[in-house]
Formats: sequence, C-alpha cells, structure tokens
Amino acid sequence: MINLNGLVFLWLVLSFSIQMADRQNLSKIKSSHIITKQTKSIENTRQSVENEAAVVNYLFKHNKPYNFTDEEKTAIFLQKPSNDPRITNRKFEQVPSVAATADGKQLFVAWYSGGEAPGPGNYVTVAVSLDYGKTWLNDQLIVYPALATTRIFDPGLWRDKDGQIWLFYGSAKDNKLWDSRGGVNGVKIAWSGTQITYNDPKLLTYGVMSNKPIYIPKKDQVLFSVYVDPPLPEDVAKEANLPKTGAFILTHDYKKHKEQIDTLLPYSSVLIPEKIRIHDEPQVVQSTDKDYLCLVRTTKGIYYAKSTDTGKSWSNIAPFTVTGPTTSSRFYIGKLKSGNLILIANNSTTRNNMTAFISKDGGNTWPYKLLLDARENVSYPDLDQTVDGTIHVVFDRDRTGAKDILYCRFKEDDVVKGQSQNLYKIKVNRLTN
Repeated sequence: MINLNGLVFLWLVLSFSIQMADRQNLSKIKSSHIITKQTKSIENTRQSVENEAAVVNYLFKHNKPYNFTDEEKTAIFLQKPSNDPRITNRKFEQVPSVAATADGKQLFVAWYSGGEAPGPGNYVTVAVSLDYGKTWLNDQLIVYPALATTRIFDPGLWRDKDGQIWLFYGSAKDNKLWDSRGGVNGVKIAWSGTQITYNDPKLLTYGVMSNKPIYIPKKDQVLFSVYVDPPLPEDVAKEANLPKTGAFILTHDYKKHKEQIDTLLPYSSVLIPEKIRIHDEPQVVQSTDKDYLCLVRTTKGIYYAKSTDTGKSWSNIAPFTVTGPTTSSRFYIGKLKSGNLILIANNSTTRNNMTAFISKDGGNTWPYKLLLDARENVSYPDLDQTVDGTIHVVFDRDRTGAKDILYCRFKEDDVVKGQSQNLYKIKVNRLTN
C-alpha cells in the first residue's frame, strides 16, 4: 500500500506545477525532499513519464483508500468523556462550524480549544442539539492529538449530497498550520441516538481548509478550497518550482470516484500577492452555471476573484467592497436553496457587527442585510441550511474571555425584510474553567 504522506506531498507538487505558466516538465521537479522511502517506486515511475497528466493518472490508479494504523494516527477519538482533565481547563474556545441533518433533527457544532493558545495540545470538540438548537449536549466527541507535539484544529462540518455529515479537521506539529506531514483530515459522523459515531479518519490533502467544500450538482463534483501559509515547511521550501503564494482548489468527482471522498485532485489556484497575505481562508460559491466567485482573507480585509469557466481559472483578486467595510477575518459565503447567495461577515473594519447579507443577482449587489451581533470580538462564522429553509449560523465571541460559541437561526425572508425580531440566538458551550 502506498504511504499517504508521500502521496500528499506529490499531490502538492502536482497542483502547484500544473498552474505554472511555463508548464515545466515534471522531470525537472526535484522530489527527494518530499517523497518518503516507502514511495520510491512512485518516484522512479514519475521519472519515466513525460507530463503532469500521466502522473495524475498513475497516482489515481494506485491510490487506494487509506486506513491509519495505530502508529500513524495523529488523533484519538473520545466519545462523551466525563471529567477528563485533558479537556476541562480551557484557556480559549474558537473557530466554530455547523452542520445539520437535512431535516434538522440533529444539529452539530464543532470548534477547537486546548492548551494555553493555538499550538500543541489543541483538540476539536463536537456538540449536538436534538431540539433545534434550544439545548446542547457538549463534548459528545473529542478529536484529541495522539502526540503531545501535535495540534488538532480548524474543524469543518459539512453535509454531503447524500445527507452524510462529515467532520474535517487540521493536524500539524507544534504551533504550525501545516508541517508538510499533516493536513486536512476527514471523518464521517452520525448520531446513533445516544452518542456520536464515527468511522476511520483519512488524511485527504495538504495544507489547511478553513471553510466548507461546495457541491456542484450539474457536474456532480465537490470543490475543496485549501491554503498553505508562508513560510513553507523547510523540506517543501527547498523545492524551487513551488510558488509561495496562492489558494488552491481541489476536486472530488462523484461520477468518477463514487461516494468515498478520499481522492482529491488538483483543479485550479487563486493567486494572492504576498504583501497582503495572512491566513487566506478561501471559499468558493457558484453564482451561475459557469460563473464562480471566490473570496479570500487578506491583511486589508476580504478580497475576491471571479471565474467564468467553472472555476478552472481566476481573475486577479480585488477588494470586496460591495457590502461595505470588511475586516481581516474568516467569513462564510454560500448559495441558499432559493438560488440566492448569502454572506456572513463582519460589516466593519474590526471584528464586530456580525451581519448576514443576501444577494439576488449572483453576488453583484447585496442590498439585504440582518445584524446578528453588534458586539466586539465576534468572528469566524459558518452556516448550514435545512430543507425547511431555516438558516443555521455559528460564530465565536471573545475567545479568551467570555469564550462564547454562539448559535443563531433565521429564515432568508428575515434578512430580506430586516426582521431582527425573528432571530434566535443561544450560547452553545457551557461555562468552562
């Protein structure tokens, strides 16, 4: 069986190199720094092929579903731990995500905590509500680092086209976002009636994924937006042909690869000038059949790029100003069941005024808005929508003080009409030390 770490690093080289303007021959890309001893057979085969497509085809053919052995696991899973000292003393709580079963009978919210600050010892915790968000069962599942030097962070919850709930999370050593060994992990979860169940996790790709993937129905395709923060890990940085900027779009094609999401292929990239880069945290939305919009975080607030060829190529990024001021923080953008677009973001140059915006013209204008929380230090929203049209949103507030993980719900019509009286909001996480 091919070692996944080697595959992850080779996919990274492929996705970057495909975007290179000169389309250099892969034989010029030195791979000795990022391919492990267990993947020497791939390295030798790669040297004998003549172009990127041949390597992609070879790797996909030989990339079998990967199951972690006990020695290779980066995380351990704790179901409903009780009075576990590893999770009781929390110095901060942040970066929430939300997903619901299609009928809304179960709502899942995940975020991360652990340790003195973002770094070794970080873990992900998952809460569930069985009464439409009125009450919450906390710490129903903990994704905890297997090693003291490892962090588990940036969870993402997503409901796929078949209704399956996925939990994605990042893994890396020390206080890094990506260490060239970990990356984006995925695990299927469900509510059994008494607890959250899960399957074996899989390391899906390199880098960090801070926002939900999106499903494109007409193409039966999922797009995953990932990024790699500078500086690159030392072993990767030695690769002269790897660009140091950009957010990267990967794809899973259901028609070709069926329902098991364990093979992500390079699709496209969005270039971001190095001087305004921070954590890129890209997210893509489909505005029309062929037109896509990508938003990214920069030091100057939210920027955007557009694609007119189903996300295969992107315009240069520019400031996103159509909703007013923005700040350097994560946002959520997506498409509602009505076909209209929704954006949740700070309507400010600082982290206050968390606001929902609606666009009915594919993102050109955003005339409708609803203030969700005017307080300071509100950030990192996420959203899901159930079949009844209810919009479920989470965000954090005052990460090291109040340590709030907040849930709210409303309908699209509430945003269009500015009906704040219909906004329901509650704190998800119980008081912690």
